[in-house]
Amino acid sequence: MKPPILWEDFQPGASLGEITQAFAPPLATAWRDIFGHDSAGGQAEGAGIAVAMMMRGYLGVVTPRPPGNVQARQRFTLNAVPQQGEAIRTVVTCVSKEIKRERRYLDLEVCGTGAAGRAVYSGTLTIIWAA
Repeated sequence: MKPPILWEDFQPGASLGEITQAFAPPLATAWRDIFGHDSAGGQAEGAGIAVAMMMRGYLGVVTPRPPGNVQARQRFTLNAVPQQGEAIRTVVTCVSKEIKRERRYLDLEVCGTGAAGRAVYSGTLTIIWAA
């Protein structure tokens, strides 16, 4: 088992890795089970699934994480709605790290692209890193 990623492992400007995930029917079904089947195929569903894919991308790349991390803030930009069956490539990059009030803060950029490099989403996650 890999040891958890530590504060010292983050280097501003460095890519942490990437993951490709498909906007597959089970993801749409899970969305509809939560928000209702009336939302099927709509803009809200596409936007919500893009946010879920961004978070899954982060969780899939930045692993294993030490227990006790806190997500302090999230900024998200939706450039295009993902399409059913589309493979979305998510890249996670360390933008910055700093210690504020004795806590370790990270800004991680998470960018997703679809078919032919089409920009789908980008976001910045500010994490208080535990270890």
